[in-house]
Formats: sequence, C-alpha cells, structure tokens
Amino acid sequence: MYEIGELLFGRMNGPLDMAATAATVLGALLLCAALVLISRRNDVGWMLAVAAMLLPVLASALKFPPLMLDSPLTLLLFAAGAALTLAVAGGAAVYALFLFRKLPLAAPLTRTVLPRPFRGPDVVGPAAVAIVYSLASLVVVAAIFTGIHAPLSSVPWLTVLLNGFLAGLAPAALVGLANRSRWAWLLFVVAAIVAIYSTVMTAQGSVLIFLYVVQAGLAIAGWQRWGTLASSTNNATAPK
Repeated sequence: MYEIGELLFGRMNGPLDMAATAATVLGALLLCAALVLISRRNDVGWMLAVAAMLLPVLASALKFPPLMLDSPLTLLLFAAGAALTLAVAGGAAVYALFLFRKLPLAAPLTRTVLPRPFRGPDVVGPAAVAIVYSLASLVVVAAIFTGIHAPLSSVPWLTVLLNGFLAGLAPAALVGLANRSRWAWLLFVVAAIVAIYSTVMTAQGSVLIFLYVVQAGLAIAGWQRWGTLASSTNNATAPK
C-alpha cells in the first residue's frame, strides 16, 4: 500500500511533506478547472486561478530544511523570500482577475473577450511578472543554502534564475490573458512542461505528472477556443 502511495504522490516524510503534497495537488487541480473556465471567459475561472497560484507557493514554503530552525535570521530570510514569491504569484492573479472583470458581460459571469493581435508592448507585463518571480525565488534558495551551511558561491544562480522564470510563466500567463492576448495560453503550455520535468526529476509522483499533462492539453484547447473568438470578431467587422 505504501509503495502505491509513493508511486502516486512521491515519498513523504512527516506531516509537513504530506501537507505540502496535498497543497500542490489541490493547486494543480484548481488550475485545471480554472483553465477550462477561463477558456469559456467565465469569472469563476479567475477566482480559482488565484487559489491555484497561491497553493504551490505555500507548499514550497512548507518544505524548508529543519536545520534552518537553528538560525532565526536564516528562517526570517526564508520567510521573506516565500512571502515575496507568494505576493508576486497571488498579486498577478488578483490583478488579472480585476482586469478581466472590467470587460463587458456577455452573460452572467461570462465576459465578452475580443482577442487582440500580438503586440510587442503586451509582452512587458507578463515578462515583468516572471522576472520578479524569478528574483524572489533567489531569496528562498539563498536562505536554504545559508541554513544548511553551504557556501553561496556553490549555488547555480543562473539555473535558479531560469527555473524561477519558467515557474513564473503561469502567473505571467494570467496577466497576458487578462489583457486579451491569445498567445499567453502558450505560456501555460511551457509552464506545464517545466513542471512535468521538475516532477519527474524530484520523483513527486505520477498524479502530479498527469495533472500537468492535463494542464498543457487544456491550455492548447484554450488557445484554440480563443482563436475561434478572434475569427468571429474578424468576420463580424469585415466589410460586407
């Protein structure tokens, strides 16, 4: 029975690991539901997305090395990094929610979305979210290495920055979608692929791998669905 649980959810040592795994799985499930509803332009999807962005960050915060408890300063640095990461992910999702709710209603809880063509300036907002998220992750990693008394010079900073940037593509995608940028769906695909790779490398279990594969598929479906919205808009505005 234990081997089946480890195959599905990965190895867990203690209640904190169990809580972190539960939060990660729940966040992945909520994001799947959010992607379905956002593709249908539903307000509820954005509310689910806010929770989906917060839960994985909370899960990461639960996985701190016990050695960090010996140093209040290191623990404070870790908490600051986790709080900053949480603020970036949650803040981007909340901002996207309120931005989306400014669009006119087409039906109860459903907005009128007219996707606009790709423009260079539209990349700035999502890129800024991913970059700040990446910088916040540096603080967490620095705290962990300090807590386990490892030299900071041994930290692969470029790899940490890249991984943080790629993880930050999920909240960045929400900002892009709230600005009616159809290409932002593809950011979810990249984020899901990165999450699959990370899950395999850290042996977190097949359940999460399955959920991330579903997220990638739902993001592609959302991209296609919003493409029909763009086609409908172009047909409606074309000269007769």
